[in-house]
Amino acid sequence: MKKALIIMSSTFLLSGTLLFGMVYLAIANYAPQMNGWSDPPGKFSMAMDATMVRVPFTLSIIFMIIGSLLFATVMIEAISAEKIKMNPESKNIEVSEIVKED
Repeated sequence: MKKALIIMSSTFLLSGTLLFGMVYLAIANYAPQMNGWSDPPGKFSMAMDATMVRVPFTLSIIFMIIGSLLFATVMIEAISAEKIKMNPESKNIEVSEIVKED
């Protein structure tokens, strides 16, 4: 179960980050070609509307939030179950203890 949650959280976080980067790149490529824009929404929002990437932009942020929350859930569960053992010499977290199946 923990492995599945870690894989899901990593997938959501990675796909959200990649989608966010691609959307931001599309907006950055379009923005210099704009002749004018209105001041209240700003250049970024106008470029986002013109390239029609508002939904993927929002979806990427939602994916990153879901991935972060799932990852935090796994970490909190591992900490509360005392499955993370700290090495007193180097203070490193044993990742193998988090991934182990019960």
